[in-house]
Amino acid sequence: MAKARLLLLLGAGLLLSFLRVVEVEGEGERALLFLLPFQEARVEFLNSVTGKPVLLEFRPLWRFQGFRAYTDPETEAYYTGGAYPWNEALARERRKALLYCSEAGLALRLGGRWFRVEKGCLRARLLFPP
Repeated sequence: MAKARLLLLLGAGLLLSFLRVVEVEGEGERALLFLLPFQEARVEFLNSVTGKPVLLEFRPLWRFQGFRAYTDPETEAYYTGGAYPWNEALARERRKALLYCSEAGLALRLGGRWFRVEKGCLRARLLFPP
């Protein structure tokens, strides 16, 4: 019986090590999501200056990390001033919280769930692991 409990506790601990708990807030909405570390996360929006679409992809590993941006060269230059490769800089980012704001609207996808906002902000916080 003690061996079964130990195995159950070890199994539960292993499962928790793979679980990511994320809180999303925006437009008066609040949601808790349970994600796996390699599930897709992305933000899509239009750059308000260039009018071109921007896609940011990342993963909820130990932090929000593994960022990669997809956009046109003009919009990338807008963000970087043409001074550095954007994706190299983004790849070094590690954040527990993200805040995205847009006047034109944006969409955030975590796992299989979409969150959208226009003229406002969306915030995602990685609650677990601490």
